[in-house]
Amino acid sequence: MESSRRSFIRRASALGALAALPGSALAQAAAPKPLDILILGGTGFIGPHEINYARARGHKITMFNRGKTAPDMFPDVEALVGDRDDQLDSLKGRDWDAVIDNSGFYPRHARLSAELLHGHVGKYMFVSSISAYGEGLTIDHDEFSAPYALMADPSDESDSIYGETYGPRKALCEKEISKVFGDQAINVRPGIITGTGDPTERLRHWLRRMHVGNEILVPGQKDLPVQYIDAVDMCGWMIHLLEAGSGSGPYNAVGAKEPYRARPLLEGLRDALGSKSTLTWIDWEWITQQTSERPNYGPWYGAGPIPLMQINNDRAMEAGLQFRPIADTARDMIANFDQVHVQEWGRGGFSVELEAELLQKWHAENA
Repeated sequence: MESSRRSFIRRASALGALAALPGSALAQAAAPKPLDILILGGTGFIGPHEINYARARGHKITMFNRGKTAPDMFPDVEALVGDRDDQLDSLKGRDWDAVIDNSGFYPRHARLSAELLHGHVGKYMFVSSISAYGEGLTIDHDEFSAPYALMADPSDESDSIYGETYGPRKALCEKEISKVFGDQAINVRPGIITGTGDPTERLRHWLRRMHVGNEILVPGQKDLPVQYIDAVDMCGWMIHLLEAGSGSGPYNAVGAKEPYRARPLLEGLRDALGSKSTLTWIDWEWITQQTSERPNYGPWYGAGPIPLMQINNDRAMEAGLQFRPIADTARDMIANFDQVHVQEWGRGGFSVELEAELLQKWHAENA
């Protein structure tokens, strides 16, 4: 099996070629004023999109990370080595126009970096999540009225990064950064980010099935709302927001203009890709009676994460967020299937074998 490091390097090559893709948001003119941007992280999923876009606009980039994940991804970008866990010395005595914090998961780490960088960067842009919203969220809430997710012990760091406390911790990180930077803090709250380099199967599962052309089992509701955002769209918008210099506070970075609906979304992708696949919709109740396995390719599970897939994005669109057709996103992802390392926590669709077994049984019972 190919090593993770080699997979990341191959993925970096694919991301570096994004500017040449037809219709890519990277085909932009130079920014009116070049910025000096610090990126905390940089070699994961969205970091390469930010770096490629920013450099295409003429900005200077510095990365800060542990130097362990794909250290050769950007050999010509300055890389400062350190750790969010109180190993920030390489950031001291330096000034930047803005910082993009992709790697803040624990409020203590967010506080440390914010306090150290205060007075040395103009804007602090933190990549949060719509998971920062708590119980009681409705489709009528916006960024300022929605309730925050809460955790019993804010200092608890025992759970994994993507565990049950992921959302509450993101909320606490936002608060720590805003305490220090005030109206110079920008909190970007994405939903499901996808596109080239996506380390999950949340959209790729469907594209893989369509690419093969076989019958596809689709669980759940045909009208389920879904909000995907292409990393190219989101990261390009983030850079423009820093260029404008006027952004402040929280923004829901979810797409598209209106939530997709499951059936027209999948049928539209199938047709746009020229796939011969048929889509067979099966109720979750029947599926759970046949197998104990539960896929994790969301948001197709249970009744669907409502209202988490109907988040208001008016404020972000007013600040310039735009969306490519999702069929373009799908084509980019298919072109780079073999260059993406899917993280274990990102896997989760039914296996091809189980899916075929379920389909066969479903058709036999409904003949």
